Amino acid sequence: MKKQVIWKALHYQMMEYCNVEITETDIRIDGSIVGFGEDTPFSVTYDIITDRNWEVTALEMAVERSGDCSWISIQRDPDGKWTQSGHARPEWYECTDIDISLTPFTNTLPIRRLELPLHDRRELQVLYINVFDNEIKPVTQWYTRLAEDKYLYEGVVRDFKAELTVDEDGLVLDYPGLFQRIGS
Repeated sequence: MKKQVIWKALHYQMMEYCNVEITETDIRIDGSIVGFGEDTPFSVTYDIITDRNWEVTALEMAVERSGDCSWISIQRDPDGKWTQSGHARPEWYECTDIDISLTPFTNTLPIRRLELPLHDRRELQVLYINVFDNEIKPVTQWYTRLAEDKYLYEGVVRDFKAELTVDEDGLVLDYPGLFQRIGS
C-alpha cells in the first residue's frame, strides 16, 4: 500500500502532507507540516518507521520556528527500550506509541496496532511530543472503538475527548475542531 493524504488544521492555520508506504519489511511514514501558530510561522518534517505491526521503531523530526531549528531523533528497540539521540530513556520504556501534537497521523498508530473489536476500550502509555513546547513526555491515552470507522480518543489534556472518523486504512478523515482531511 502507498497512500498520500492532506490534512487541514482547524485550530491553527496549517496544512499537512503525509505519505504512508507499507513495504514487505516495515511501514514508512513521512510528513510535512507548514503553518502559523502561537504567533509564529513554523514547519515540521517527520519520518516514522514502524514494524509490520505498526509498532514504532524510529522517529526523525525537524522543527523550525522563527528561524530556529531543532531536531528529534528517537528509536525503540524490539524489547521496547527507547533511546533519544543514542541515549537510553528508561522513563519512556512503558510507552508503546508516539503522539506528535500537530498531526492526526499518529492516531493511526494505535488504531492500526490494536485492531480493537467494537466497543472495546484500551489504555495506552504514549510518548507525547509537544512541538510548540519542545517537550517529550509519557502520557496516558485511551482509545475506544465506537463503530467500524469511528474511535473515541481520550487523553493528553485532562478530560479531552474527540470522536475520530477514519478511513479503511485507519487514517483520520475528521478530528472535530482540530483536523479535517481534504485529499488523499
